[in-house]
Amino acid sequence: MSEPTRKADELGALWIESGAKGEYLSGTINGVRVVCFRNDTKTPGSKQPDWRVKRAQARDEDTGPREPVQLLEDEEPPF
Repeated sequence: MSEPTRKADELGALWIESGAKGEYLSGTINGVRVVCFRNDTKTPGSKQPDWRVKRAQARDEDTGPREPVQLLEDEEPPF
């Protein structure tokens, strides 16, 4: 089966995933693998983002789990 044709204004695609701490998005934007996490520390009425987009860490299936993700001070791990 052939891959669907992307429209000229499409940058990529994201899928909803589930983890131990809830839902997150994962996919590819302009050929870069990304993950998106909801900003749980957002205060109502602020200009803080609703989601944070991060480059996905490369996984080497032969050597085991991913390398640790560097988190911001107020951020909790997504799992």
